[in-house]
Amino acid sequence: MKFTTLAAAATLALAGNADAWRVYLHDHSDLGGTSYTASGPGNPGSACHVIPTEYRYKAASITYYAYNSQTNPTTRCKLQLFEGTDCDGISGPYYSVDTKKALPELWWDRASCFKTTCWNV
Repeated sequence: MKFTTLAAAATLALAGNADAWRVYLHDHSDLGGTSYTASGPGNPGSACHVIPTEYRYKAASITYYAYNSQTNPTTRCKLQLFEGTDCDGISGPYYSVDTKKALPELWWDRASCFKTTCWNV
């Protein structure tokens, strides 16, 4: 009985933290090649995400899911690319809807971090 109660409580606690957004940064402009993947909860507010060294300055295309209608239907998120650290450098393109496309050529191999901004709908 205790295990069932504990498992139910854990399930409820995790439900609020389900991924709301997911991004794939591909090193080829045709959505191919090596990809960096990140995702996160849609807590209202903004967060900066530093791209790991092995993927930094290599993105040429993006697949971005701005929300997850199954696990987090009440949250939407925008993603903006940056060149620099801590999302304080040159700001790049932003995406606020599901996207699968090449980055603008000017932004090939420039992204080092990105900021997500999420809000309740």
